[in-house]
Amino acid sequence: MKVFKSLNHNPDLSLALGFFDGVHLAHQKLISHAVDFAKENSKKSAVITFETNPSNYFRKDKIHNISANEERLERIEALGVDFAYVLDFEEFMGMEALEYLEDVLVKSFSPCCIVTGFNHKFGRAREGDTKLLAKYAEKFNYKYVELPAQKIQNCLISSSNIRDMILNGYIRNANLLLGHSFSIKNNVVKGNMLARKLGYPTANIFWPNNIIHLPHGVYFGYVTVDKTYPAVINWGKKPTFGEDGEEVLEAHILNFDSKIYGKIIKVMFLMKIREEIKFPDPDTLRKQIEEDVQTVMKLSRLS
Repeated sequence: MKVFKSLNHNPDLSLALGFFDGVHLAHQKLISHAVDFAKENSKKSAVITFETNPSNYFRKDKIHNISANEERLERIEALGVDFAYVLDFEEFMGMEALEYLEDVLVKSFSPCCIVTGFNHKFGRAREGDTKLLAKYAEKFNYKYVELPAQKIQNCLISSSNIRDMILNGYIRNANLLLGHSFSIKNNVVKGNMLARKLGYPTANIFWPNNIIHLPHGVYFGYVTVDKTYPAVINWGKKPTFGEDGEEVLEAHILNFDSKIYGKIIKVMFLMKIREEIKFPDPDTLRKQIEEDVQTVMKLSRLS
């Protein structure tokens, strides 16, 4: 997949429009529609998206993303998309909806197909919608596909619902709607070695500022270094050691004993196993970590 940060002339494309935060199951279905249409008609497909979440320009409270741009593009590429246009939203937010459709989408891409979600908005003050795209389909010679609301167990699959689930610690529910595990990716940093002294060394990373936070606690999940390993994951401030400063994400990776400082790892969350607790002493904490390791070993055999 070729990634462009600005417009160019690339005609006859099947387009998927949206920000696609998290690339959840509904996003996957939408993008696959555009890809399938392209393949069936010997065309190329493209996703038109933005560097930053457009919703943050219309709200007082900032939205934290479900996934970093790198992961978002990796998941889009995995769906078979040929091109991704990751544009600067500020360049287009002042354009009227019809102006954006005609002078950006049609002029640059002469689309053979446009696919959006049922609640897609675009143009100045979000005045453009699915009705406008359908109305001008014949004039501009494209097929328009509106993906209806997608649900699992009567729950709408949406980025906002997934964010709420993550924020409130319902990680298994969030993963169900995502169709993959919520994850954090960053460089391993050197910690204070307290976990190593207890016999359980950890890989420490910082949580990116623009990614939605889970509640503090201990989680079962997996860590990908070169291979993927089960892990006991602690997210919090290590209260047993009296530290009430910087939050840190620590992963005790099972069956792993290599030095990986500076390496990028991916931490995937599957299930919360307990709250972060202040223990009376390090030995009590060590015994609890032993139990956490046994819990994760059992869960990894079942997953």
